Amino acid sequence: MFFNGPAHVRTDATLFPAGTGVPGEQELPVLPEDLARALFITGRAPYDRAKHGRSSTYEWCHRVAVLPAYLSWSDHPVRRITRTDLARELDPSEKGMLSYTLGQAMCQLFAERQLSVQFFMHVARYASAYDLTFVPGQSRADFFGERTYGGYVVAEAKGRSGPLTNELREAMEEQKRTIKTIKGEVPKIAYASAVHFSSPHGPMRLTAIDPDEAAPRAVDLPVDPDLHVLAYYTPFLDAFAHQEPLLLGDYVVAGFAALGVTLGVLAPVLQRVERAARRNETEGLRDDILRLLARHRPRLERTLYRDGTLFAVDWTILEDRRRPGRRDSGALPGFLHEAFRSMNEEDDWRAEPVEEGDLDLRDLPAARGYVPGIFPQGSLREG
Repeated sequence: MFFNGPAHVRTDATLFPAGTGVPGEQELPVLPEDLARALFITGRAPYDRAKHGRSSTYEWCHRVAVLPAYLSWSDHPVRRITRTDLARELDPSEKGMLSYTLGQAMCQLFAERQLSVQFFMHVARYASAYDLTFVPGQSRADFFGERTYGGYVVAEAKGRSGPLTNELREAMEEQKRTIKTIKGEVPKIAYASAVHFSSPHGPMRLTAIDPDEAAPRAVDLPVDPDLHVLAYYTPFLDAFAHQEPLLLGDYVVAGFAALGVTLGVLAPVLQRVERAARRNETEGLRDDILRLLARHRPRLERTLYRDGTLFAVDWTILEDRRRPGRRDSGALPGFLHEAFRSMNEEDDWRAEPVEEGDLDLRDLPAARGYVPGIFPQGSLREG
C-alpha cells in the first residue's frame, strides 16, 4: 500500500570528504514519485527514437512498474519502504534484479538530495547517444552528473536482497575510481551506494561510500555540457512522442493511466530542448536551461522538481487501475491541478516564435478537470 506521504530511508555514508557536508547517518524522506522519476531519468532509454520506436517507452514502463508491484509503505512505527509478499516470493535472481533497480533509484536520490547533483544520468545513455566507446572489459561507473556549484560526480549503484555483508562493505571501501576525468576534470566525488534489506520483512536501507584512489585503468569521459543536458531530457521527448501531451499550467504533461504515472516538463524548458533536438541548436543549451530554471520556482516539492520536471503517481487504489494498454492522457490526478503557478507575464514563454516542424505548445489541449484561474489572465495568451 502507498500512503500520501513520504517514507524514510535510513542512509549511512562513510569516507566522504569533510567539505561535502554529507551526514554520516540520516533519514531520507522518499515519495513514490521520487523513486519513479529516478528510474525514468537514470535509465538506459534508447536515444534514437526513429530506430527504436516504442521500445524505449516499454523500457521505462517496465522499470517504473516494479515499484507498485514489489514495494509497500509500511506505517509501523515509522513509515518505511518494505517489500510486498510478491517480492519476497521471487527467486534469487529476480530478487537480485529488483534490488539493483532500487539501488539505481536510491543512488540518484542520494546524489540529488545529499550532493546537490543535477542532470544525473546513466553513462551508457550518454555514450550511446554520442558514439562514445570504451575498451572491452574496462569497468566504469554507472552514473554521472554535475554539482549545482561546480564539478562532477560519478556513482556506481549496487543492490542486495539481504543484509549488507562485511565483504561487500569492504569491497566498496577498497573500490577504486573507474572514471579518472570528466571533461578533463577530476570528479569531485566518486561514490558507490548499495540498497539492502536487513531481513525479508525489514525496511530498505542505503549505504554510500566514497573511495579515494583512481584505478590504474580508469577512463576519461569526454562530456559536452550542452549534449549532456540534451541527453538528460531526451526520455521526456520520447514519452511525448508516444502519448498525447497536454498543457497543465506552465507544464506540458502526459498521463499513462494504465501505469498510474503522469510526467511532464516545464514548457519553456521543453521548447528549448525541442529546438536543440529538432534543429541541432545545442550550443548554449545548458546555460539556457539553467536560466529558465532560475526564473521558475515550483511551489510543491511533491510533484515538481528543480530540473523543471514533473512526476506524479497514483498507486493508492490498484483495484481501480484501468486495463493495461488503454491510452488516456486526459484524466490526471486531481492534486496535480493545485500545484502550479504561471510564470512572470513579462517573460511569457507563450510568446516565443514557433518555426515549422516545432511542437506548438499553444495548440495543446488542456487537461480535463483543469482548474480555472491558474493563469492570471484566465486563458492562454496569443503569441
